[in-house]
Amino acid sequence: MTKPLETPKELAARVGLPVTNIRYLIREDMLDHIFTAPGKRNPKIPMGAWEKYVAQFTVKAQVITPGENGSQS
Repeated sequence: MTKPLETPKELAARVGLPVTNIRYLIREDMLDHIFTAPGKRNPKIPMGAWEKYVAQFTVKAQVITPGENGSQS
């Protein structure tokens, strides 16, 4: 059975990043999350939030074909 919410520490362990990076993404509102305690404490990350973040912020490589980059041969 999978849990619907993860702690920052659990997400960090799953994706291989330091927990401080996950907390930064939460603090900057770049990663979907909810607070389960008053005063913006005890953040939890819903399942799929990391995958959504990766899809949203992945930079796509551009394929440059010869003659397309403006250089003269």
